[in-house]
Amino acid sequence: MVRRRTAAAMTALAFVAGVVAAGPAGANTPDEQFAAAVKSLNIPFGPNVDLPEVGRGVCDMLDKGLASNVNPVPTVRGVVTTLRNSGMERGQAVGLMRASVVIYCPQHGSVIGR
Repeated sequence: MVRRRTAAAMTALAFVAGVVAAGPAGANTPDEQFAAAVKSLNIPFGPNVDLPEVGRGVCDMLDKGLASNVNPVPTVRGVVTTLRNSGMERGQAVGLMRASVVIYCPQHGSVIGR
C-alpha cells in the first residue's frame, strides 16, 4: 500500500514538474501554468473555481504552518490532508501542493520534499 502511494505521488510530481518546466503552448503567466498543471493532474474543479486562488491558498497554509512550527513535516502533511479532505486523491493533493509551490511560493521548495 505504501509503495503504491509513493508511486502515485512520484508520478504526480514528475507530471507536474514536466508541465511546469515545459509549459504548455500558450501558458505564459504563472496563473496559466498553474491551471495547466491542475488540468494535467485531472483534479475536478468546477468552472467557477479561481484556480490561482487555490494555489495561493496552499502557499498561505504553508506560510502559516511553517511560521509556527520548526519541523515542516506536520505542516506538509496538514496541507495534503486538507486537500484530500476536499475530495482529492493523495497523488492529486501532493501534485497540487507541489505545483503551487513551484509556481507561487518557490521559497517553500526545500520543505515539500522530493
